[in-house]
Amino acid sequence: MKKKTVKFVSAVVALGVVSGAYVGVNSYVSSQEKKESEEEDTSVELTSLSTDDITSVAFTAGQDNVEFDKKDDAWSEKSDADFPVDQDTVNTAVGGIASLSAAQEISDVEDLSEYDLDSPQNEIKLTTDDGDTVLQIGMENESTSQYYVKKSDDDKNVYLVDSSAVEPFMGTLYDFAESGTFPSVTSSTITEVKVDKEDGYELTQDPDNLFWNVSDGKTSEKADTDKAGTVTSAIGSLAYDSFVDYNCTDDSKYGFDDPYAVITAKYTEEEAVEEDDSEEAEDADSETTADEDSDTTSGDADSENTDTTDADEASEDTDAEGTDTDSEDTETKTVEKEITIYVGDETGDDRYVKADDSKEVYTITKDSLTDILDSKASDFYSLSVNYLSVNSLDSLEVKSSDGDHTVTVTRETSKDSDDEDAEETTMVSYKLDGVDLDDTTFTTFYNKLINMTAQQRLTEKYTPEGNPAYTFVFKDTDGNETTAEYYEYDTNFYAAVVGDKVYLVNKMNIRDMDEAYQDVINTDTKDTASETTDSEETSEETEVTATPAQAK
Repeated sequence: MKKKTVKFVSAVVALGVVSGAYVGVNSYVSSQEKKESEEEDTSVELTSLSTDDITSVAFTAGQDNVEFDKKDDAWSEKSDADFPVDQDTVNTAVGGIASLSAAQEISDVEDLSEYDLDSPQNEIKLTTDDGDTVLQIGMENESTSQYYVKKSDDDKNVYLVDSSAVEPFMGTLYDFAESGTFPSVTSSTITEVKVDKEDGYELTQDPDNLFWNVSDGKTSEKADTDKAGTVTSAIGSLAYDSFVDYNCTDDSKYGFDDPYAVITAKYTEEEAVEEDDSEEAEDADSETTADEDSDTTSGDADSENTDTTDADEASEDTDAEGTDTDSEDTETKTVEKEITIYVGDETGDDRYVKADDSKEVYTITKDSLTDILDSKASDFYSLSVNYLSVNSLDSLEVKSSDGDHTVTVTRETSKDSDDEDAEETTMVSYKLDGVDLDDTTFTTFYNKLINMTAQQRLTEKYTPEGNPAYTFVFKDTDGNETTAEYYEYDTNFYAAVVGDKVYLVNKMNIRDMDEAYQDVINTDTKDTASETTDSEETSEETEVTATPAQAK
């Protein structure tokens, strides 16, 4: 028993020794880590100023020497009191440099040129009532995103400062300007676009059918809706890239004396109706009513007073109800507006622009202007060869190697005589050369014909060779006629000539149309073939039925 006790005590003692050793080692490691951490922390306080105490900040922005002065907590540009200073931008930039810690100090510097501090690229001067603090900016260490900086009165020490504190002062004066935004225009409300430039064009939307037309200043024709939509969408998406000049006094400086292009867009916008307008109308009605009442007389004075009191009370009730209604419903009206964008010279990947009669100059990326400026009238030409709704068709003449045929349309309107509220119904029928024609057969062909889309529109002169392969003469319900002629152009295309317009149509599309046309003109053959097939099927059934009887 004594031997076991001794062993237990020895184990406890050993455990205590081990624990103590662990605590000691852990304490030593922590101490070393703390010491190393302190040694690694090389940050140095470079400036320690209160932003509120700074009355002026001066620096170089591009080619400009800039100085902002603060008075009554508002910054202004010293050389131009009218300059639109963005107060928040200046305050943020000053705040970032006023109280600044350097990540590292490099002492006993012998050659400032190693850090480009022999000829600093910028010098930032902060002024307070106690004097000036001047920081000189050298090269950027791109691997660490830091700048080499020194104080103007100390040539022996250089500091590494985070770029975020320095870069606000490394741009241009207009980085500190309160800029405007491009006028908001909703693309779907644009009704007209005019681009004045070499090979300019004008797009106008028909208010009745919302189709677009394009003009080169000489002729006008229907435009492709999608292509016109590309332009209106581009205008609706325009945004300024950078602010350049808040008060342009020399248009030639930016190329506005002879603009590269002038873009004019007309659009609509909803505006709230002024309350004064409705109130004036109510006052006018009230005066009219009062005049009418004053002209009305009665023999009984008491009756007059009673009627007047009742009328006043009724009027008050009506006015109260009207007021409630006006407060609940805000009326709006549609107004037409216009914006003119002057496009000037190129500057890098941008172009100078200004809007309407504003003197402010901005830049817009050339890419955002591409869909508007890199087009000419012919780019918008509709590639639909000839569209006439079947609802407006009166007759269609077709001339081809299959002969001449005419489809006429008959419409009969009827109404249920026993029901006064019944709507009129129109029955439409078709005849081919005077013979009834199946509705589906004709409309299948006609839809392929009027939805014929070209792959290209020829703008150069075209002289057909030989006779057309197909000639279609459309006559609408108003008596107007349009002729479309299809000529063999090459191995891949037909040239569809409609008036003075020439379209190149893929032969595969013509083949599909012709197949449907064959069904139209060969209706009898088709019906005969169908009847023959039905007859053969009936004969087979008869033979099958008769076989058992013959077996008997």
